[in-house]
Amino acid sequence: MARRVLLGIGGAVGVVVGGSAIAGWFFAAPKYRGPASDHFDGAKFHNVPATEHAGFTDMVRWMSHRERGVWKEWREITPSAPPRRVEGSALRVTWVNHSTMLIQTGGLNILTDPIWSDRCSPVQFAGPKRHHAPGIRFDALPPIDVVLVSHNHYDHMDAATLARLKREHQPRIYVPLGNAAFLKGAHDLDWWQSAELAPGIRLHAVPAQHFSSRGTTDRDANLWSGFVIETPHGPLYFAGDTGWGPHFEAIRQRFGPNRPSNSCAAPCGQSCWQ
Repeated sequence: MARRVLLGIGGAVGVVVGGSAIAGWFFAAPKYRGPASDHFDGAKFHNVPATEHAGFTDMVRWMSHRERGVWKEWREITPSAPPRRVEGSALRVTWVNHSTMLIQTGGLNILTDPIWSDRCSPVQFAGPKRHHAPGIRFDALPPIDVVLVSHNHYDHMDAATLARLKREHQPRIYVPLGNAAFLKGAHDLDWWQSAELAPGIRLHAVPAQHFSSRGTTDRDANLWSGFVIETPHGPLYFAGDTGWGPHFEAIRQRFGPNRPSNSCAAPCGQSCWQ
C-alpha cells in the first residue's frame, strides 16, 4: 500500500514537472541569435555591469514571506478622453495603467507597454488580474502611430493588446533586440540604436537593468531596454522596468537632463498638459 502511495505521489510530481516543462517550452519566446557584444554572450543577454538573478527558490521564499498590501477587488475610475493630436512642443501624457502611457507631442501619438487585457498572463483564466479599468478605454484611443515595448514580460508585452492595435491602428512597433521574432512586423533595436519616428522626433533604445522571459526556457534570450524620445518638447525618458545602475548617468551624458519640471505624473485616467 505504501509503495503504491509513493508511486502515485511520484507519478503526480512527474506529471506536474513534465507539464511545467511543456508549458515553459510552449510559452517561451523565440531566442535571439546574433553576434556577441558587451551585453550578449552569443546565447544570453546580461546587464552591464552583470548582476545575479534571483532563482526559483528565491522567488518562492519571497512570495511566502512578503507583506502584501491591501487591494480592493475592484475600483471604479473615470477614464480619460484624450484629444486626437497634440501639436508642436506641447506635451500631454496620460497614465493608463502600470507601465502603459499615452504620450502625445509633435502631432505624434505613442503608446508604451500597452496592456488592455484583464490579466497579465499567458492565459486569461489565471494570473494577476487588474483592479480597475484602463485609464483610457481602448475604443477611445486616438490614432496610435508608434508603440514601444520595453521587454517581453506579460505585464509589458501583452500579445492580445498588440494584435488588436495592429489590426485597428497599424502602428510602428519598436522592441529591444530579438523580440521582433515574436512580434512579427516589429522593429528590433539594440541598446543605443535609434530610429526616426517623424521629422524632429527620434527614438533611442537605451540600457536598462532587468531580465527577460515568457516561459521557463527562454530566460534572457531576448533584450530588454528603456527608451529616450527626442521631441520638440525635449528628451523624454521611458524606463520600462529597471534597477539602479550606471546606465542612468550614461543616458544623461548622451542626451542631457530630462525635464521633470515640464512633465507630470497624473492619477490613472487623468492627463496633464504642458
